[in-house]
Amino acid sequence: MKYILILLLIPILSFNACTSDEESKRQVNSSFQGEWLGTFSGDDSGSLSFIIGKEGTMTGEIIFTPSNTKEIIEGYVNFDGKFDMNTKSNYSFSGILNNSKPVIGQWKKTAPNWTASGNFTINKK
Repeated sequence: MKYILILLLIPILSFNACTSDEESKRQVNSSFQGEWLGTFSGDDSGSLSFIIGKEGTMTGEIIFTPSNTKEIIEGYVNFDGKFDMNTKSNYSFSGILNNSKPVIGQWKKTAPNWTASGNFTINKK
């Protein structure tokens, strides 16, 4: 009887000991924090700059050329470097950060009747 009880308790206790995927993605002191700068090209072009905070939050702006208009961009980077940043007008930048070499990724903008896209390159300052 004790043996059966122990066998029943082992799975229950092991489920409580597991760390969720969401929990493991949270950061206390992101290794990517600091200032990042780059450019983007394709259907639209310009520059982007953002700061990554301790918790992995990304806040910055994109500046379109030649109009020089600016738009705020925000996002989050996971502990493994995967990130997504978005603007209110549906520009989306995603990729994998690397502190020691240029990061190349793709951006996209979706609108009701059309889609724009291109590439970007960013570096840690």
